[in-house]
Amino acid sequence: MGTTSSFLKLRSKKTPKVGEWNINYAAALQQAKAENKFIVTLWTNGDCCGYCVTAEKCMMTDTFKNWMKSVDAYFVVQCGTDKDKGKTTHDWIYKGTGLRYYPGFRVTLYNSKGVALFDQAIEGNKLRKNKVNDAGAREMINGFNEMFAKKTVKRSLKSKKSKQDYKIRLNEKLTVAKVNKILDAIDKCDGYCPCQPRYEGSKCHCEDFLENKGIGEPCICNIYVKQKKGK
Repeated sequence: MGTTSSFLKLRSKKTPKVGEWNINYAAALQQAKAENKFIVTLWTNGDCCGYCVTAEKCMMTDTFKNWMKSVDAYFVVQCGTDKDKGKTTHDWIYKGTGLRYYPGFRVTLYNSKGVALFDQAIEGNKLRKNKVNDAGAREMINGFNEMFAKKTVKRSLKSKKSKQDYKIRLNEKLTVAKVNKILDAIDKCDGYCPCQPRYEGSKCHCEDFLENKGIGEPCICNIYVKQKKGK
């Protein structure tokens, strides 16, 4: 049994969960978009590629596994030995991104409308900085954490704040205790939405709420609602 065989056993075919490897790209992508979470996709050529094997060994360490459990992101891996040769993620990671070598990673964050707010593709060899085992795992973790922590991201939406035809109020359906709990969470996040990864547009009131939510629709934290002016 090669390294890849052991690595692929880590992935689940069930409903994708954050912090776990999964094989189902379509399902993980759908959930990541709906929940405004990062999705990390990986394509590996397995035991046919020395760089792939080295990266897999890094990701099989307890250091990397424990880190995965601690982050709020979806992880998908497909392989050249899959029945469809992992074509879905291979095309996603390699077409149009400029990557040439295996394994390939692509890290993406979407808003609730499916617009990419952050998108970066990187080769596994660069991500682990040529280090192996725990040392390589730590370099990969540092690289992912830097991407997750990006505060300046690609913004494809124009601000409509100057044309507001609504006002923002607290969600009257929430109890005072619930409102205070959410406000405390926002304070602990330095004013960023606690329900999304930190980026430039996730300061409360977040970009997703201002740009994508209609009258009567709550923000992702369910604390603020848009209301027509004059009411």
